[in-house]
Amino acid sequence: MAKKRTFAAKLAHEIGTEGKQICPNCDIEIKRVKVLRNKKRGANNWSPAVTFQNICKCNEGDIFSVKTSMQ
Repeated sequence: MAKKRTFAAKLAHEIGTEGKQICPNCDIEIKRVKVLRNKKRGANNWSPAVTFQNICKCNEGDIFSVKTSMQ
């Protein structure tokens, strides 16, 4: 059975910066997200194209509004 953590322990874990990447421009944690897009395969077939992208406040509008092209 898992050990139960107190609220103070959970808060201390969340506040810690160990292993987190911080954006130098906006000073927010950079999170890695899976992006699914359609990729044309053949004449009439489509398949999902899976990519991972790093997101912070600087570029989240571009990524979520699909302004960036798939490369």
